[in-house]
Amino acid sequence: MPGQTTTVPAGDRASLLFTEDHLAAWSADPTSIGLTVEDITAITGTSDSARSGLDDRTAAVAAAKASTITWHAAAETNRDLARELVRKIRFYATQQADPDAVYAAAQIPAPKTPGELPAPPVPTDLSVALDTQGRAVLRFESSRFGGTVWGVQRRTTTVQGQTSAWADLTTVLEREFVDQTTPAGMAAVAYRVRAERPSGTSAYSLPATLTIGAGGNQQAVAGTIAPAPSVESKAG
Repeated sequence: MPGQTTTVPAGDRASLLFTEDHLAAWSADPTSIGLTVEDITAITGTSDSARSGLDDRTAAVAAAKASTITWHAAAETNRDLARELVRKIRFYATQQADPDAVYAAAQIPAPKTPGELPAPPVPTDLSVALDTQGRAVLRFESSRFGGTVWGVQRRTTTVQGQTSAWADLTTVLEREFVDQTTPAGMAAVAYRVRAERPSGTSAYSLPATLTIGAGGNQQAVAGTIAPAPSVESKAG
């Protein structure tokens, strides 16, 4: 009717809450407020049905949210692994006489030609430190674009102060390397890395030096750096 206000809210959730809030009062003495027992039975039934529907919806939304989170986490893990495998395939292809045959068998495109893809930038933030087993651990920052891998070089300094020339050590697929072959009897060991891709290579990074101590590494087993009075990691 014109001018009449609506007491029962229009919203689904609000109207259910209104009914639940008033049901006890209406049920106490229906006839005193112009209702019948049948009215109370009917509104109790519709209220219960609405509450059940809301609870089901709330549970479904929670389940959908949980499944969405699970789906995205699983998809991210799968995507990261797929990208890593593609990088391994590309690196393997560069070591073969017929890399195109590798790409064809793997059903992935070959990298762009050197004219289309620039040489990689120089790796940065190279650091070296000892792990709990006394091994030198390298970490650095570098672009992974275009199937990039990294060449690692090492040089050593004896306790007598003699420094060796830089020597190729290994090529790695990750921006981290654990040196399993650190020579014994050294006062310091230094590392540097460069980025490599089919289009070219970068210059070497600034070196990072691990000072083992004045007495050097006296451990007899190569690959294990003995504890020293002072262990320092520095770039330069």
